[in-house]
Amino acid sequence: MGSQLLTLPDELLVEVLKHLDAKHLLRCRLACKSMSVTIKNSLQLQYNIELEADGLVDGYRCPLSLAERYVLLMQRRRRWRDLDWSKVVSITAPAMCQAYELVDGVFASSMHTGFGASRHLSLTWLPTSREPARKIERDDMGALVCDFAIDPSQDLIALVVSENSNGVDELNLSVQLRTLSDNKPHPEAAVKQLHAPIPFVIGTSFIQIVDDVVGVFFWLHGPGLVIWNWRTGKAMVTVSAFDLPVGTYDFAFLSSRAYMITVASGHGSIVIYAFGGDEEVSTSSRDQSHAMADNSCPTKVAVLELPPVKPGKTLDRFETHSGPFVARPTPGRPFETSPDCKLHVMELRYAELPYRFHMFVRNRYLLSYVPSGIGSGATYTAVTKRWDEWGPDHTRFIPIMGRFQWLRYVHGERVILLSVMVIGILTPTARTVHMTMLDFNVHPKRLDDPVPLKGWTGTAMCNLYGKTRPMDREEVFQHTVVSSLPYVTRMRKLPEVEHEYSGFMIDHDHLVGMRVRPSLKLRSCLNPANISGITAHHVLGGASVTLGAGDLNIMSASGGGRDLTLTVGGAAFSLDSKTEFGTLEDDPRTYVFQPDIEGVQGGYVKLTLPEGVTEDGSRLSDLQTRFEEILIEHGLLQPAEEASARKRIKDAIASQTSEPLVTIPGVIIAQVLGEETTILAHGKLFLDVIPDSEENAGKPLLTLSVGRVTLPLFSTTTFGTLANDSPAEQPHADLAELQNRFELALIEYGLLKDGFEAAADEVGRSIREDSARVARRIREARDLYLKTHPPTVDPVQFSKAAHNVTGSSVSGTQSLANAAHWVSGALTSAAASAGAWIAGTLVPTEPKATEQLDSAARSVSAVVGGVAEGTKEVKDTLKDAAGAVVENDYGKEARNVAGNVGQSVNNVSAVAGDVATVTSGAALAIAGLQGAASRQNEEQRAAGMGGPTSGTPRED
Repeated sequence: MGSQLLTLPDELLVEVLKHLDAKHLLRCRLACKSMSVTIKNSLQLQYNIELEADGLVDGYRCPLSLAERYVLLMQRRRRWRDLDWSKVVSITAPAMCQAYELVDGVFASSMHTGFGASRHLSLTWLPTSREPARKIERDDMGALVCDFAIDPSQDLIALVVSENSNGVDELNLSVQLRTLSDNKPHPEAAVKQLHAPIPFVIGTSFIQIVDDVVGVFFWLHGPGLVIWNWRTGKAMVTVSAFDLPVGTYDFAFLSSRAYMITVASGHGSIVIYAFGGDEEVSTSSRDQSHAMADNSCPTKVAVLELPPVKPGKTLDRFETHSGPFVARPTPGRPFETSPDCKLHVMELRYAELPYRFHMFVRNRYLLSYVPSGIGSGATYTAVTKRWDEWGPDHTRFIPIMGRFQWLRYVHGERVILLSVMVIGILTPTARTVHMTMLDFNVHPKRLDDPVPLKGWTGTAMCNLYGKTRPMDREEVFQHTVVSSLPYVTRMRKLPEVEHEYSGFMIDHDHLVGMRVRPSLKLRSCLNPANISGITAHHVLGGASVTLGAGDLNIMSASGGGRDLTLTVGGAAFSLDSKTEFGTLEDDPRTYVFQPDIEGVQGGYVKLTLPEGVTEDGSRLSDLQTRFEEILIEHGLLQPAEEASARKRIKDAIASQTSEPLVTIPGVIIAQVLGEETTILAHGKLFLDVIPDSEENAGKPLLTLSVGRVTLPLFSTTTFGTLANDSPAEQPHADLAELQNRFELALIEYGLLKDGFEAAADEVGRSIREDSARVARRIREARDLYLKTHPPTVDPVQFSKAAHNVTGSSVSGTQSLANAAHWVSGALTSAAASAGAWIAGTLVPTEPKATEQLDSAARSVSAVVGGVAEGTKEVKDTLKDAAGAVVENDYGKEARNVAGNVGQSVNNVSAVAGDVATVTSGAALAIAGLQGAASRQNEEQRAAGMGGPTSGTPRED
């Protein structure tokens, strides 16, 4: 067959070989000299090989010839490898970004007009070799937009809008579908607005578009994910905190029918899901919406574990980012990025490390775990891979200092960043700034590349990392971490004027440098502060919610005057003359202030600067000085010698919330439903008082916060403890004291019973419940026996003498039992009298002492009552079941005789039990406690000090 193929004319042979990919074409070149010559001499086959080598596919309706496209392809490869851009164009956009996107040559951003949402949208089509840049500015999108996603190839923009379409009684996630070109309802969408009910208020969210689906991942008290088919308007996935893995941190699409979740619990893992189906969205019925959620469960197909960490080490952050999906090719463009060429960049932050690890994984590898034809609700056993089974061959671990300040820093398999972020790979001098590109679309073994790799290209320095690179265990990992995904670094020095770039973005044809231009004029002639690596938190009591992270910018407000706008990442705050800043005495890197945040009452915002600001003379220290001088210039911060702002802000904070009642480290909060336990959060526990709270069921008394979870505690909230959950070792004295304070606070607010009484309730309840279960099983066994064994047809006959003997036995043993009960009662009465004498002689007649005696008396009554009820139910059920079986097998007369014998045995057992009871210290102590409590209550009433009265009996 092979020899016959070679007999074909070259034209026909090329037509056959055109259907092979680059890897197989290169193999064919090694098969024989004749085929190698044919492939080398075919421009079409060479073009196909080089196109795939660059992670590209041929364009759609491009007017250029094959030869012209090949020349452009080689030029493009050289320019990307040399970081040799053809021209530089400056484009302005709003600096205060509420949200932004860079997709397929379109940069979109919304400007802050309030807190958490914006009506503004700016669109810029970046310049190409064929067309200049163009821009559209929309001041009012017709809705408050929290986030958005775009796909220019479908003329689609999806807006996460801030509204509640069903009123205050139901929370909804709403997404509007508009055209990018003219902001009208999208003609391909069956409904103009998508809805999904959600279990809690959204804090932060982000949205992605992949072909015919749109997905929103959101978070506040827990994570949630909703995926729709935007064309049909039907939901495909609706999952919230309890449906997602414990420790869910981030989300990314792998395709239009698969996604992954990053999990930060344990050692960390990547969980891959497949989904499908078009379950309808209900916007009018809560019950229907829950039914929708039940029917839209994705199928878990794989779990990929991260390197195991040492005991006590935790994975605090596990974010992921990749390039956008584009559904359709752009007409006239010669090349498009291949859908198969996509990289995921994952940021891992381990506790107490000053830097982060970044893990790079190809999308096609993750997608290889998704079987074809698998959709939602499939019966499928997920594959679980340990790190050593998948990580070393398919990832690359790189330590990176700092964070990417702007997203869209990855496109295809290229990543663009500032070289000062990389540790151990690039070492630029302190006074230079370099742009660095990591390119994972490399072929280390290739020898005939038309544009060969060079160490120095004239504009950029290049290094190939193709070998396995072990990374020391550091103080985090149990073993040396090995990764081997090959890549090339390319680094180019930036001109001095470009040193203020805070980050870069990348797409198919563009590198975009991001820099905020100064817009604030100060009398001191200083430029405004622009500080990287800032976090902003809103603090309310013991709860803290991250509002933004990234660059801090402070600039003139859009309204002019002396008002300012301060932004941190995606969060913006309006500052006026009434806003006061202060610092914390024990942390010079932290600033606190109280802005006017729409919809949020109380609390304050805390800004945390990077650690480098404490180093005198450093660049960060200079930036901190600029920041403070701007605040002082506008009257928002008092000079250090006056120190009045610090005092005022501390007083303001104290007026909003008092110190937590209790703070306990290392707490885990979980929800238990049946046998399923889901961890909601872990971290410090804060128990805070809500100021001016009235004691009624409609208003909370306290808030309990653990990590990201905050729960209101009402007067109707009840706490309890588990009898079988005690630590294996005695807790440290400090922790034991904190636990004691926590319980005392709950008891003080009526949310937890005193330990003795609560334990007694639990014991009594457990005995009753366990006894009920035992009795039910006895009845089930009886019914099964009677169902499978037919009644006897030959009952046993007993003589009259036998009946007389068993009857006398019952009478005699009953007399003995009555005597024993009388003795028991007499001794118990004596104990009660002794207890009353002790109470009157030795215990002070005070309300607190009386309450303690009452609690003890009620506790023992609860235990005794539970034992009595439980034992009686089991005994009665067993007696009835045994009688039914005897009657079934031997007849009714046999049941009567056996019953008399059994009653005699019961009477003898009762005698023994009563004798044991009345001679035990426990029984006398119980009676004494009840007598003491009774005497104290009588003396309290006689003294007019309260206590239970005959008209209001206590419930035992």
